[in-house]
Amino acid sequence: MYLNKKNQIVAALSMALLFLFALPVKANPGDFSDEELMSFANVYMNLMQISQMGQQQMIAEIEEHDLTVQRFNEINMQAQQLPLEDVEMTEEEAEAYVAVIAIIEEIQIEQESLLENAVEDSGLEMKKFEEIMMEFQQNPELQQRIQELMR
Repeated sequence: MYLNKKNQIVAALSMALLFLFALPVKANPGDFSDEELMSFANVYMNLMQISQMGQQQMIAEIEEHDLTVQRFNEINMQAQQLPLEDVEMTEEEAEAYVAVIAIIEEIQIEQESLLENAVEDSGLEMKKFEEIMMEFQQNPELQQRIQELMR
């Protein structure tokens, strides 16, 4: 199985977040209690750490398989548009790419699990976390409110 939605390795970091944005949810910043927002902020901080760890793991795997991040991204961009056998790469690069993609998928699954556990441990329901995340991404007022609560 090949990843179809990454143009760069940095995009791979965000794959753990993609499931959060699958359903459009609309909320007003006043719809969330301070307690919910504090729980969200704690999970969000964990999420940033999880993403950073995942990025480091992915880069290490790419390099461990004798590819540079740049070359991996070049191959990955072509692989999104062409069948893998039509992508311009050496046999060694093809083997490394396939191996790295499999490992990245495992890392992403692990990141999703860590995120779900962090949300569960926070006391928030996943649906509420998703609602806050959607609003947080779109609403500077909510971002400011969360920052103030974290002080």
